[in-house]
Amino acid sequence: MPCNQFGGQAPGTSQEERAAAYRKFGTEDFPVLDKLLVNGANAHPLYKLLKQQQPTPLPASQATRIGGEPGAITWNYEKFLCDRRGVPVKRFKPAFDPVDFEGDVRLLLAGQAPLPAECIAHPGRKVCNVDKILSQV
Repeated sequence: MPCNQFGGQAPGTSQEERAAAYRKFGTEDFPVLDKLLVNGANAHPLYKLLKQQQPTPLPASQATRIGGEPGAITWNYEKFLCDRRGVPVKRFKPAFDPVDFEGDVRLLLAGQAPLPAECIAHPGRKVCNVDKILSQV
C-alpha cells in the first residue's frame, strides 16, 4: 500500500499510485490498497497497533524514534509477521530478505511459535532448526 511519508516517493492520489504499481510490475493480479499514513498522530489504526505490539524491527538494535515517535516505521518494505490469529509476532527491517524468515512462516502456519529472535544472528543453534521443530509436531 502506498505511503508518501518516505522521501515523498508516492505523491500521487491512491488511483495514480495504483496505476503506477500496475505499470511497474506489468500486472493487475494483486491488489494495491489506498494510500495511508503509517507514522504520526494520524497513522492508520492498523499501523498504530502493529508498532505498539512490535516496536523494534529485527535484526534488533534499538526501537526507532522518528519525530519523537517510538517504534516509527523507517522506510518502505518494513515487514510485520502475524500468527494465524492475526497477532503481530515479529517485525523486520526494510532490507531484511523475506526468504530469511521463511522458517518463522512455516512454524506459524503449523500453529507453532516463531523462532527466538536471536536465531537471526545464530541460525545454527539447535533451537533454530525449523525442520527438527516441525518433525516433533
